[in-house]
Amino acid sequence: MPARILYVEDDASARRVFAITLRKSGYDVAEAADGAEGWELVRQRAFDVVLTDLNMPEMSGAELCRRIKTDEELSETPVIVFTSHSEVDNEIEGTEAGADAYMSKDTDPRVLRARIEALIKERTRQVEATARKVQSVQRQTLSQSVTTLAHHINNSVMSIHSAATVIDRDNPEHVRKLQQVCRLEARKILSVLKALKTMAEFEELKTTPYLGEDMMFDLEAELSKLDDASTR
Repeated sequence: MPARILYVEDDASARRVFAITLRKSGYDVAEAADGAEGWELVRQRAFDVVLTDLNMPEMSGAELCRRIKTDEELSETPVIVFTSHSEVDNEIEGTEAGADAYMSKDTDPRVLRARIEALIKERTRQVEATARKVQSVQRQTLSQSVTTLAHHINNSVMSIHSAATVIDRDNPEHVRKLQQVCRLEARKILSVLKALKTMAEFEELKTTPYLGEDMMFDLEAELSKLDDASTR
């Protein structure tokens, strides 16, 4: 899939010519006539790189860059600013706005392509690194949650076991108390299983595993049975 480029330039003829060059390099190019139009487009679609001129009506390239870099969802989008040797003050403004690179408008297309590809690779690396960190935190949280829930199940099982070992089966009062303990702990286990099911749904895990064509366990059905039993 070709990289998606947003090219922002107020000079219509220059924009068309440069967009054609980008498309010949294999990019999917969207065009905007000024920073305001570019800002609307970048909020509507995901772009791999934004190329923008600096001096434009409605909204400058520096302001466009500043908005992108201060937006939580867009801040990782690379921005290349086109400038000329006489625009030193504007280049400083763009740098302060967070531009990732500066290039002259007459830069060799091969150099521009290399810069674009380098920025895309760096962005991909950063996104993947962030994803790995998030997954690591999720796994740690899931592990802690499962350990906690397993502890609760173990407590319930031990409560039932302790009650069962001391009852006198010939004593109706003892049997009644055991039944009460079993119902109470069954409700606790039901709550734990419901929590596990919620976690599974959040992690998009299957709760009805199969071995070949044979269903091994249907958590939804078993929860329903346990729910009915615990309310009797």
